[in-house]
Amino acid sequence: MTIFAHPDDETFGLAGTLRRATSAGRAVAVVCATRGEAGQIADPSLATQETLGAVRERELRKAMEQVGVRDVRFLDYHDGRLPEVDHEEAVEKITRHIRAFRPDVVVTFPANGGYGHVDHIAIHHLTLDALRAAADPARSHENGLAPHRIRKLYFVAFSRERMVKMQEEAAREGRDYRPGGDAATIPFEEMGVPEAEITTRIILSDDEFGAKLRAVHSHRTQLRADGPWITLAPEALRAFLGVEAFQLVPELSDRQYTAPEEDLFAGL
Repeated sequence: MTIFAHPDDETFGLAGTLRRATSAGRAVAVVCATRGEAGQIADPSLATQETLGAVRERELRKAMEQVGVRDVRFLDYHDGRLPEVDHEEAVEKITRHIRAFRPDVVVTFPANGGYGHVDHIAIHHLTLDALRAAADPARSHENGLAPHRIRKLYFVAFSRERMVKMQEEAAREGRDYRPGGDAATIPFEEMGVPEAEITTRIILSDDEFGAKLRAVHSHRTQLRADGPWITLAPEALRAFLGVEAFQLVPELSDRQYTAPEEDLFAGL
């Protein structure tokens, strides 16, 4: 189960890994807190600000179809306002999804939200509290949903050191590189995950990377014509984004697992 804030968070972060899971016959559920209705509209012909949420929901469902995922769930919160929601209500919603689906593995954002997006940080905290609540036998069994403890928790991880190299390369080419743009709330030096904390790397096969590209291109409202997903050749994209990285979180996993890993399901 993935638990993220906006449509496309899971696509850019781990669409290839989701393809690997579904190809192996594993059940996958995607939980999205909002419909991204405050996001950009790369092409005005695709949506208006009033229709963007509905359009992005369709984009997410189409993207997930490309990687074999059909179980897509929404928490129905408003984009950009996740820190303002009733915390207990949101935790209860996520708890119900966890207890109903009963995943072995959950993936969400790290504490810094990657680049400090307030919704990313909020869903991180809500997810961790929901995982604890879902496993708590003292918590009411609403609708007959019994407690469930997941076996492994991961944060999506983009190497902080790699981000620095990308910024240096962009500067040499006269370009600016700052992940998150206006949505970033933390210094560049605090973005991403330190290389030493990355435990798991998945090298995507041709099939997995092709599926990821198709999934990414399903999010048409979010792809600027001058953006890398459009302008770079597939070979360059593959060299750049052909590995998906994660940070295993022992504190909320069911035991210690051996790292480094090449599979989210290693040791299960």
